[in-house]
Amino acid sequence: MDAAPLSQVELARLKAKQRAGAAIQSVTTEWRPSINPREAIRSTRAALAVEVRTWQAALPTLLRNDFAFTLALWVAVFSVAASVVAAPGVPLSIRYAAGLAAVAYLYLYVELTRRARPIRGRAILLGIADLAVVAAIGALSVPYVPYARVLLFFAAARAASRWRDARILPAGLLMLLPFELSGHALPLTMLFDAFLVLMTMVLVVHLMAGLESAQQTVQRQSVLATLISALARVRDEDALFAQLASQAPALTPTCAWAFWSMDPTGDEYRAVRWAGLPDGEMPGFSFSPTLTAEPGQPVLIQGPLPGTTAGTCTLIQPTTGDGEPNGLITVAGHTGDFDPTVRALIRSVGEEMGATLLRLQTLDDQRQRTEAMEQANRLAGLAAQHALDQPAALAAIRPALASLLRSESLHLEWVQGDRVTLVVGGNDPLEPHAPRWLSLAGTRTAEALLQGRALREPLTGRRPEDLFGVPAGLRQIAVAPLHSAGVDGTLQLGRRLPRPYAAGELLLLQLLAERLGLLFAAGRTPAPVADHDTQGVRP
Repeated sequence: MDAAPLSQVELARLKAKQRAGAAIQSVTTEWRPSINPREAIRSTRAALAVEVRTWQAALPTLLRNDFAFTLALWVAVFSVAASVVAAPGVPLSIRYAAGLAAVAYLYLYVELTRRARPIRGRAILLGIADLAVVAAIGALSVPYVPYARVLLFFAAARAASRWRDARILPAGLLMLLPFELSGHALPLTMLFDAFLVLMTMVLVVHLMAGLESAQQTVQRQSVLATLISALARVRDEDALFAQLASQAPALTPTCAWAFWSMDPTGDEYRAVRWAGLPDGEMPGFSFSPTLTAEPGQPVLIQGPLPGTTAGTCTLIQPTTGDGEPNGLITVAGHTGDFDPTVRALIRSVGEEMGATLLRLQTLDDQRQRTEAMEQANRLAGLAAQHALDQPAALAAIRPALASLLRSESLHLEWVQGDRVTLVVGGNDPLEPHAPRWLSLAGTRTAEALLQGRALREPLTGRRPEDLFGVPAGLRQIAVAPLHSAGVDGTLQLGRRLPRPYAAGELLLLQLLAERLGLLFAAGRTPAPVADHDTQGVRP
């Protein structure tokens, strides 16, 4: 039989197929896999480095103090699942279901744990996964693997360690139902199982709560020890309050703290540093609380921190140095925040703050005394060449005092029987107004010599000296006792500014009075000159 000849179309189609096949064969024979070992090693190393960094960030969260319960549950789940999968007598569908449940549990746990970014409800999802896999594998395996009931107790312990709250107990009973229903347990067996599960969860909750409390106590003691060590190294009040504001709030992170120093001129306290307040809020500038008669006794008041909206009650802890108040600590929070342990810690912080303030005050006094001695020596040196001329000595010192202490007047008052003789330097504001002598009674000289200490007070018109001090424009005066060659008197410094004299300025006046007393005694014993000049007396 002769074959039919091919048409032109069929011939063209056949040639096209031959060309395509030849092209595919050419590409197949010419292609060779290009594998670069160095590139492969580099890619593998980079992938491993990324994975290691991921788990380094995730492990601190995973390996917490309850990781032992997690590990025990993992071992129990995969042991029971492996037993079910490997048992030949178990139906194939159950073996597949148990294996898939275990693999899905592992995948979910790993993915949720290794993610660095925060996932809302991560702990809840992991807890639900624990209970779900135990219920699922338990319901599937209890009829075939009798020891699968151990999953109940490991899951109960894990749930109790995760939430640490007695309200999780009903979840243990819900988890028990699949085991009992699939195993057709007797009522007595179900009762005993429920009792064991509940007791396991209660025991774990109690142990974890105790462990958490112990860890919190250790952490607080560590913070307190660090704070005490830091306070021992500070050298000024700014550093003191900076350390308190940065470290003390860690003792009660949910509370707002404020630290106050006592105003030396009154009973008010001013806020220096604070921490934990809402954004945009700050304590009041001054605070005058009502404290108990016993120094250092804390007071709990109802209401937020003064000047803020932080807290519903405020604990006021006074600080003392040598029994004298020198500051305050106010801690605002809720009533449940101030348990006896927290109050003891706040009291310890207050004791350390008071002792440090006292130490800094002592250092400041020593520093002020050293500076005052240097300044007093320099001022006395200005008057050294006028030992025989007291008004000239005062006139030589007064310009330096005017620039140093902003004081325009400096004069002497010598006690002569029941009178006080005044010595005023040239160009002093008192020169046109001061009399030659005054009666001793009621004067500042009499009070300073009687009490044996320096005085500082405003001119209010109630003293005899105010009769010429007020017309001269003086508003504040400081008085220091002076003794020279058996004669008692005072050195008095006046200023027109309303600002009272500070303790350091009063100390400088006392040291200057001591040096002028020695200077005048070395020259000539001061004695009043019997003239009627109102410009002053030159003994």
